[in-house]
Amino acid sequence: MMNEGFPGSYHDEEVTFLMRPLNLESTPLEERERSIQSGRRHYSEMIGPEDAPTRQRMRLFRECLESNGDRMAKDICTLAEGMAASAVSGELTVVSIARAGTPIGVLLWHRLRKMFPGIDSKHFSISVIRDRGVDFAALEKIVESRPPESIRFVDGWTGKGTIADELHISIAGWKYAPEGLRPGLWVPLDVCGASEFAASCEDYLIPSTLLGGTLSGLISRSVLPKGEEGGKEFHGCVPLDSLRRYDLSRWFIKVMLGRMNKIPQGGYPCENESRGASRRTETRLCLEAMLARQGHSDRNRIKLGIGETVRVLLRRKPKEILLAPTARPTDADLIQRLAALRDVPVFTEAGLPFDAIAVIASA
Repeated sequence: MMNEGFPGSYHDEEVTFLMRPLNLESTPLEERERSIQSGRRHYSEMIGPEDAPTRQRMRLFRECLESNGDRMAKDICTLAEGMAASAVSGELTVVSIARAGTPIGVLLWHRLRKMFPGIDSKHFSISVIRDRGVDFAALEKIVESRPPESIRFVDGWTGKGTIADELHISIAGWKYAPEGLRPGLWVPLDVCGASEFAASCEDYLIPSTLLGGTLSGLISRSVLPKGEEGGKEFHGCVPLDSLRRYDLSRWFIKVMLGRMNKIPQGGYPCENESRGASRRTETRLCLEAMLARQGHSDRNRIKLGIGETVRVLLRRKPKEILLAPTARPTDADLIQRLAALRDVPVFTEAGLPFDAIAVIASA
């Protein structure tokens, strides 16, 4: 398992996690926030407790799946069309970013196999960590058996473009980077213009955002113990075996495939919806304005877009949430209700360049 990877709670052929299962004690939220904001520890050195989803959260998830599932299905199909059109060697290697990218990667692998059987498709899921970069040990493992030019990095969405930037910076500085390896990010939803290819740039809540490990193969987010940066072993994760009875990973794939199978090949044009440089500039200006307004210098305490806002409400300690009046009513309602569960104030504000913005509270 250590050197060959494992499938998590997915079927063996659907994904290979190139990660190292670790035993790591969870750190309480307040302590994590103090450690991160003081700079004493990097967020990837710690992991928070992950409990079974509550009835309230399950209700929100099912409502989100009902309202946004078809849209997500369309975007996955569009992403697969674009990916197939980009194939140059008769092979595609979907490399999803664990763990938000993992369900997307599984669905893409199924779609590619069904609609483009002439393309040899394989799916791996690896760690990419903010300020720590790509897991090169995992990448080296992939290129032992797959052509570098076949690799497409996949994530669930973009926020500020942090993971997209990490990919470019890491691979540009990797002295062993094989020729033909493309550092661009492929996503169903790109709100900040950071991707190489995006099926959509109009923000909405992707259902898998709401359930974390119980919808992403029963693993934690990536962890990288201090002193192991750049090592020869894979980045780590904590198996969530205690949540097995609540696991919906395979169920979600089955439900989404049912929606995707109603969409014929070519049902949606494989046009790239990423808005590129102009949107990146708009994102930077928004971030700078929010930091000045909040009196912060740490850009990691401002999260942009609906997906990132929901993730903050689930895993961090939010100070407040800002919602644009133009946000889709179903998504805005879900955020309002999730915020109410955490006692987080929500303010509607006109003129926001994103549908939602989360501000993380001081520790």
